[in-house]
This record gives sequence, C-alpha cells and structure tokens, in this order.
Amino acid sequence: MTAQGVFVLAHIPPFLRAMFGEEGIRDLVATHPRAEVALVDEPARFADLLPRADAALVMQSTVPALTPALQPSGRLRWLHSIPAGAEALLTPEVIAAEQIVLTSSKGPMGPMVAEHALALMIALARDLPGFARSQAAHRWDTRTDAPPMVDLFGKTVLILGVGAIGGHLARICRAGLGMRVLGLARARRDNPHVDRYVEPADLHAALGQADFVALCMALTAETRGIIDAAALAAMRPTAFLINVARGGLVDDGAFVAALQAGTIAGAGLDTVAVEPLPEGSPLWAMPNVVITPHLASKSDGAPGAVAAFLRENIRRFAEGEPLLGIVDRHARY
Repeated sequence: MTAQGVFVLAHIPPFLRAMFGEEGIRDLVATHPRAEVALVDEPARFADLLPRADAALVMQSTVPALTPALQPSGRLRWLHSIPAGAEALLTPEVIAAEQIVLTSSKGPMGPMVAEHALALMIALARDLPGFARSQAAHRWDTRTDAPPMVDLFGKTVLILGVGAIGGHLARICRAGLGMRVLGLARARRDNPHVDRYVEPADLHAALGQADFVALCMALTAETRGIIDAAALAAMRPTAFLINVARGGLVDDGAFVAALQAGTIAGAGLDTVAVEPLPEGSPLWAMPNVVITPHLASKSDGAPGAVAAFLRENIRRFAEGEPLLGIVDRHARY
C-alpha cells in the first residue's frame, strides 16, 4: 500500500466477466478513487502483475502463482477468494503468511443458499418429487394410500453451522415458519433466531430432537464426517437431512445405508462426497432423495451480490477499514 493508493489485482476469467456483465465490470474497476483495480483473465498475466499488487482477488487456478508474493517483504497485504469456499486458497504457504489478511465471498451467498435449503426442506416435506413423477405419468395422485405430507410449522430444525448461510436459514425457519431452531456454532452464538445453541458433546442428543438437520458448516478436519453412522442412528426415522455445504461432512457409506434401511426419512442434497455424483450411485434412484448439482448459489441475484461485496471490500481496503468475509487461516474457513 502506498500514499498514492492501492493496487488491486483480480483474476476475472471469461465466465465471471459474463456473469458480472460489462456494467458490473466497469463499476468494479471504478470502485474507489484511491484503488487501481486491474482485471486479468490469464493466470500468466496475473503472475506478471502480482509483484505490484497490494491485494489480489483469486480463483483456484491462480493460487499456485501466489507463492513468490507471500514473503513479509512483499507488497501483498490482502488475499480474497472469489469463491465462497476458501479451501483452495489455504495452502501451507498462504497460511504461514500471517501479514496477509484472508477473506472470501462467503457473505453474499448466505440468503440464496439458505433459500435453496428451504426449497429442499419443502420439497421433501410435501413430497414434490413424488408429485412430479405422477405429473410425468399423467396421474391424478390424491395420495389416499400414502403417508401424510409433513408440516414445517412447529417442527424442529437443527442447523449445523450458524454463519452466513445457517443464520439466514434460522431466520426463515423461525420467523417465517414458526419452527423451533437449534444451532451448533463454533464461534459466535448471538443469532436471535436460534432458540438454543447446543454443544458439540450434545450433538447426538440434539439430532434426536430434530425433524430437519441442515448442514451449513465449513468442511474442516474437525467437521469432516460429522454425520457418521452414529449421528445417523441418533436421528429420528422421520427426520430429513439437508446438505447445502460440503459432501465431506457426511460419511457417504453410512448415509446410503441409513437411507436404504429407513433410519432417516430422506435427504435433500446440493452437494455430495464425489462430484459429479457417479452414474451408479444408489442415491439417484431413491424416491426420498432430492438432488441438485451444487448450484444453490447460482441464482439471478448472485452476480450483483458478489460484485457489490467485492466493491465494498475494495473500498474498505482503500480506506483502511476492516474487511468483510474474514477467513480464519487456522480454522480454515
């Protein structure tokens, strides 16, 4: 950073440029009078300009080019992962560069991913996949021989990870649907829409109280496989599992076995352990599973929300203000 201003280097590949649109790109470049913002679409050009940069906004393909700029004597003081998930950014070299602030675009995705989680919950509760099959067969299905549909009103949802996504889901569920909300959170526990926070040691007891379990947490060494065979066994046989976070949170083998055995009622999945989901996976054919291909954040509002988030953080960086979307390099999210 210099007295004259800051130089912000951003890797904007063609798909991002198309997503933001030319007006959005112009606004990004003109974010702040003391911020020179350079947008490049080739990793080689990014590497050439990086030694000049005070800040870098990166995609996964540009992370390997960062290493030479991570020395304390270098100019770089802020690294931002344009994807909300910062796993690709957190190389050992980046983690060790304590002088550099790390952020990601995890804030603006919260409302849209929470809405998708709700859509999966409603689809399962009202058996929308079953009605879609009946519609495709031109069958007027009055459900006379089927179990009743499930109300969300008055039910209990357990949200694992009450952050940008889980916090919005808590608000929707409690304020909009009259649900009881339990939450598991590592750090902040001040969401007013959570009726009760649970301790990690009490997870299995909380799972036994929930009608819906929503996974909204980051994938870390501590959370990998948090929904294992024991956790699934602790759930009610009438409960649904919703995953809009990361597939690695779930023990895939135990999960499939639980669905096949009826240990849980069903699942709504925007993410799975192996993506794309293999053609031979039994999950495809399960009538009580709703699958979307990891696109919960791909809505009409996403481009504008992400662009506005980037502009606000560039403004804050130029003004020396605290940045949004801080990533804890040691907690790895």
